[in-house]
Amino acid sequence: MKLYFSNGSPFARKVRVVLAELALAYETDILDGLRPTSSPPGPTIAVPVLEDGALRLWESDLIVDYLLRSYPVAKPAGEPPLSPWMARPERHWQDMTVLATIATCATSIVNLRLMQPDGITPDSSAYMARQKARVDSCLDWLETQVTDDGFAPGWFSIMDIAFFCPVAFCDARGVMPWRGRRKLEALYDRCRARPSMLATPIGGLQPS
Repeated sequence: MKLYFSNGSPFARKVRVVLAELALAYETDILDGLRPTSSPPGPTIAVPVLEDGALRLWESDLIVDYLLRSYPVAKPAGEPPLSPWMARPERHWQDMTVLATIATCATSIVNLRLMQPDGITPDSSAYMARQKARVDSCLDWLETQVTDDGFAPGWFSIMDIAFFCPVAFCDARGVMPWRGRRKLEALYDRCRARPSMLATPIGGLQPS
């Protein structure tokens, strides 16, 4: 198994966390910063990309879904245990809606960060102002969906991981303030101490 990623990518971090939770060994192809468009690991010209034998997959949710289906959790790596699914079977559409909202929020956070070096900010760009408003709107809605025990009580869920990674990136890169949402803050603080999170810190210069 081989993973193409950058240390700064919150999307790649989500996959790295799941790999750590599943205790799966893998080779790495790491390039911090934007990869050349002339030789991308996949057609989206983005990471993460996972190779497993002859199979090559891209986009973090697809990769995570594949890992959960192909490599079931044999022994819980922490408490609560990693969930064995993307979404709870009895709440599939509700949980997938949460994941879709988190993915939209994450994309807007990364867009805000990538435009900062060029001086394109919410104060100077209507589009960036909309990205910031989208992050706030998504987080406000997620605060109504999360419980005091995370998005899926009793589990360390993919929703929890998907939320933590871009918000940790937001903090590390100083993208925008997001705190002030009690349940999300509590979830963030719990996730931060998880061994799989400690083993996959945000690094590098910028996501790709």
